[in-house]
Amino acid sequence: MSLCRSLSLFVVLCSLPALAQSSPRSFWYGERIDEPAASTLHADLTRPNGALDQLIQSMFQFDNSNGQSGVTVYDPQRAWNGYTLLSSLGGHWASPAGPVNFSILIDMNGNVVKEWPLFGFPAKFLPGGHVIGGGSGGLPNHQEQGSLVEMDWCGNPVWSWAGTGNPGGARWHHDFQREGNPVGYFAPFQPPLPNGGRTLVLSHDNPPLSQTQHISDFPLEDDILYEVDANGNVLWSWNAYQAFEQMGFDAEAKAAIKTVKVGAPGSIGGGFTETDWQHLNAASWVGPNKWYDLGDERFHPDNIIVDGRSSNLIAIIARHDHPKGKWKSGDIVWRVGPNYGPGEPEHKLGQLIGQHMAHIIPKGLPGAGNVLVFDNGGLAGFGPLMPGLPPYWPNKYRSFTRVIEFNPRTLEVEWEYEVPEATAGERKFFSWYIGGAQRLLNGNTLITDGANGRVFEVTKTGKVVWEFISPFQPPFPTAFGNDVYRAYRIPAWWLPFNRNCPAP
Repeated sequence: MSLCRSLSLFVVLCSLPALAQSSPRSFWYGERIDEPAASTLHADLTRPNGALDQLIQSMFQFDNSNGQSGVTVYDPQRAWNGYTLLSSLGGHWASPAGPVNFSILIDMNGNVVKEWPLFGFPAKFLPGGHVIGGGSGGLPNHQEQGSLVEMDWCGNPVWSWAGTGNPGGARWHHDFQREGNPVGYFAPFQPPLPNGGRTLVLSHDNPPLSQTQHISDFPLEDDILYEVDANGNVLWSWNAYQAFEQMGFDAEAKAAIKTVKVGAPGSIGGGFTETDWQHLNAASWVGPNKWYDLGDERFHPDNIIVDGRSSNLIAIIARHDHPKGKWKSGDIVWRVGPNYGPGEPEHKLGQLIGQHMAHIIPKGLPGAGNVLVFDNGGLAGFGPLMPGLPPYWPNKYRSFTRVIEFNPRTLEVEWEYEVPEATAGERKFFSWYIGGAQRLLNGNTLITDGANGRVFEVTKTGKVVWEFISPFQPPFPTAFGNDVYRAYRIPAWWLPFNRNCPAP
């Protein structure tokens, strides 16, 4: 791997030859930069329309569709055939005035089978044809929804959760799970339950600044987990800020978290009153697994695995107290990141940046027990841009995406998919935000290249055997375009036997 493809934001200097030549050892070998050179370099990198702003603009402009849309590749013999539920951020519009559907079920040829108005953040399919997704509401200018709603095949609401009565309703975002299945996609003998059971919900919370000033000078856009029963009663909750000291941040990272306001993806400190310090985008139960069967309590099936986009952190949170007192419910009992440098156990994984949908592959699927994660690349991470520079966010950069599967106990990479540069036969793979990966029953992996509206299925050897580029987008300019937040492959037998609905 060349230095200019390295997993650090130091790569920006590859486009700044004069700077790279003026301090090559500080850049390549990690020596500290003394004042005033440090202040000058930091100012050059972070000024308006400086290197970081230019990287953000280049990420927004990246497009690997080559003008195509719909199904572009389909090998029926090698694909795991079924239906695919798209969480379309731009939506499928009947006309410029609407109505609009965001949860879209397609067949293997890209034909629309069924649609729902639920906002896919994400949307998930349940056996029998029910779909769960977002209702209206949430606080203005926050990436969240006011209610989590379950609809049947015909679009009738059958369950909802609108939070605990605070402003903004449920304020859920980015993920949820329904009891019966730990990760929200098909796994043998683990069907999620329609019409009942516990639901794990990832939501926002804004704790008082008086409780969080030791973490940040700004109010926190904090993340909170809820487990709720079928009647909406909260059974358990967890706030991210309360586990701050268990997250492994070094002194420089803590200084960056303290002094830098993190904005929404694609912005640096702008747009929010609060600092989006973790931006958790995945939450799932660990689920039944071989590690727990071998006696490793860290992997208790009820424990919850989350990942933080802003911090490059993946962690497992204890749902119960340890039977011998080693930890309490809510403690972090396993993690990788936020440090991936030389000398760290995580170094063998390579630098994770802005990752999404980290989860334990469920029992019954190839790779069961391993962590599967969509490693976005792009920009994320707390700390100096270079040793000796002031604390900052983001401080890591990579110009392509990886999907990696690794053993959570040894941290050995078991499988990896990446396409760092376009070739005659493959598109460059780079979704700097959103996206995900689902392990399929035949060993293939369904990947959501979200920022490009592309969903594709690859074999163990990386062969693309199905590819779909979403044509669904608003009839007017929007930041979302044809983006797909996440997609799930659905087995045919999860659809209802009777698919007829009465006329409205």
